[in-house]
Amino acid sequence: MMLLRCALITVCLSLTFTALAAPAADTPTLKTHKALLIGVDGMQYEKLQQAIQQGKAPTIARLHLYKSYTGGVLGTSTQQPTVSGPGWTTILTGSWVDRHQVNANDEALRNQAPSLFKQLKLAFPDRKTASIVSWNVIHENFTEDIAQGYIDLAFKCSGVDPCVVDNVSHELENGQPDLLYAHFDEPDITGHRLGFTPEYQQAIQTVDAQVGQILRALQRREKAHPEEDWLVIVLPDHGRHLPEGKDHGEQTLSEKTTFIAMNKKGNAQLTAPIGKPLNPDFKGLYGFASQADITPTVLAWLGVKPDLTRYTMDGLPLIGPLGVRQLTAQQQPDRTQVNLSWRTETPTGKPVQIYRDGQPIARLTDHEHSYVDNDIQALKGPINYTLVFNGVPVSRLVTLQEQKSTP
Repeated sequence: MMLLRCALITVCLSLTFTALAAPAADTPTLKTHKALLIGVDGMQYEKLQQAIQQGKAPTIARLHLYKSYTGGVLGTSTQQPTVSGPGWTTILTGSWVDRHQVNANDEALRNQAPSLFKQLKLAFPDRKTASIVSWNVIHENFTEDIAQGYIDLAFKCSGVDPCVVDNVSHELENGQPDLLYAHFDEPDITGHRLGFTPEYQQAIQTVDAQVGQILRALQRREKAHPEEDWLVIVLPDHGRHLPEGKDHGEQTLSEKTTFIAMNKKGNAQLTAPIGKPLNPDFKGLYGFASQADITPTVLAWLGVKPDLTRYTMDGLPLIGPLGVRQLTAQQQPDRTQVNLSWRTETPTGKPVQIYRDGQPIARLTDHEHSYVDNDIQALKGPINYTLVFNGVPVSRLVTLQEQKSTP
């Protein structure tokens, strides 16, 4: 990430609801599940594929690699710039900008949504978290998490990627992390400076090798701790603008296209994108998994049981049972109702539960794929809808507009 970024002044709005995790018994089995999340800033999906085809990104090539998207959904309250501040905040909260409020690359902004670190620590206070980043602004955006002890180890590497390798490797081999986030910056730095050039491909190759160093440290840890089972996810925060590849931030297909690479096999949300999504824009990109799916995935792996009455994450877990997909919530033009729609797999009669602001309002079956909430006349402001299917929740935020008066 270039240090000379455009800083925008915004006001962080407090939302009414928080997505706190329900405490759960931390059994010996759960304690063996740990997670390593690796960010590769500004690494373009297509250019990574080119490096893999040339044998220059063997580390990421060994993972299960799938296309994904960033930037929220164009024209909705989830739309956010395809830049690093919003991107990493979505990845680390499972929420889009209408919840987390980090809408620019600005170190003065503060995340307003419950983070991955916070939700894990609230569920399991004794479990250890660490975040080691090359772009320092990430830790500025998550200052409150650090101050409140939700991130036990927070280390800034100030744009020096080898520093990330050294500190992450040391923590893996000598610490006791349950959740470790590592962030590399060189692909984005080189992209801004030179665009899609041989130097950019070299940056991909270099970071792939550095990720390999970290994974070898993880292998050494697993040899010393054979009872541990680690989930590894590698992903970028945004794509790049065509054709030069120097910039990003807009809502174009190339800038919105990202990837998710995991060492575990994913469920259909990751591996079987919807061919005809409800929103067909960007050549069907919205049928793929998104950045908002990362935090729910990690929390599911770590055994954090969701509290359905306080749940507010926009993403779905990429492992385990599949929740409803393609959830949308939209207030109608006459402002008298909110329409919900979603997708499920082949209907079997399983229940779909609907919550509004944590209160159950309907129970349907998976034969049904829509619901109209007519009981909103007395409601104002942001309303959080949560649908639960197969025990898996997913939420959408709707900010109600005042109803039109009848002449």
